[in-house]
Amino acid sequence: MYEVLDKWLLERMDDGLVYASLSGILKLLIAALIATVIYFILRVINTLMFSKSTVEILKKISSLAFEKKTMLLTGVFMFFALMYEPFPKVSTIGSIITLMVLLCSIVDIFNAVYQTKEISKRRPIKGILSVVKVAICILFAIILISILLNQNPVVLISGVGAFTAVLSIVFKDALAGLVAGIQITSEHMFEIGDWISIPSLGVEGEVKDIALISVKIQGFDNIMHTLPASTFVATSSKNWHKTVRNKMRQVKYQITIDPDTIVKDGEETNLTRWRHSVLETIKADPHYKKGFATQCRTQGSTSGFGIPVEIFFTVDIAEYDAYCEYTSAFGSNITASLKDYGLKHYKVTSSQEN
Repeated sequence: MYEVLDKWLLERMDDGLVYASLSGILKLLIAALIATVIYFILRVINTLMFSKSTVEILKKISSLAFEKKTMLLTGVFMFFALMYEPFPKVSTIGSIITLMVLLCSIVDIFNAVYQTKEISKRRPIKGILSVVKVAICILFAIILISILLNQNPVVLISGVGAFTAVLSIVFKDALAGLVAGIQITSEHMFEIGDWISIPSLGVEGEVKDIALISVKIQGFDNIMHTLPASTFVATSSKNWHKTVRNKMRQVKYQITIDPDTIVKDGEETNLTRWRHSVLETIKADPHYKKGFATQCRTQGSTSGFGIPVEIFFTVDIAEYDAYCEYTSAFGSNITASLKDYGLKHYKVTSSQEN
């Protein structure tokens, strides 16, 4: 590429130190000029074809290209590539490092564009792309080290095998999190926006991010919990995905009846009539959701005191604050209705507690 320049210089000076220095400086300037021209051409293309496009995804790509400095990195890569003839070692090292950073930025752009799609909430690929970035960095690092040491990359890769075995022991928890993160995504255990709870850890909230080895959950009080991905594989958790998405929640309420207040009333007891009344009230409620289990039943006492009555049904209230208000009002009304049937809530005395 630079033969014409070298020939022109040799015609005007001897092949010596001055010639070598001037030749190197001119080649650097030419490489910088060409790289700069390429950079500005890419900026113009990005502005005309992407940023001013009416297609939202193209505008997003344009914005991300500026944010991740993709065009600048491309220009720098071309600069190092054009330097190969005068400075082969520096050119090779610079090209490898710049290309590695450029590829990682392209992966980030792909992830950002993917997150604008609705499917990204159901199938997040942030963890998988993080693995891709790590693989890119490891591959280029091996190539770079092999060049610096003048060794065959295959020799280094064989050494990396033994080194990886050591790393797998030292970083076994991180690797377990990595595998768990991939499992969460591949098996669709939960997605961004799901409301989940982990009773054993006392954590409950909305999934905000699913990363390579961790999951972020924002609780009621806006505190962000960052948990290892392996937690969700090793620990039991609840996912309220269908509840929230289908706008429904199950109401559960339990009350203990004083057995001394239960009396026979014709063919049935006052407790039976009260239970039937509760069921009629539930089914007449505008928030009641048909097609799901609805019960108001007595069951054996585990404490030995009183007769427990369990009530459960489903309502079309998904928003948590409204749900709490509804269940509180329901419990108060049900308890207040006991007196209409001569029933009383069972109270444990201090002597019974002891």
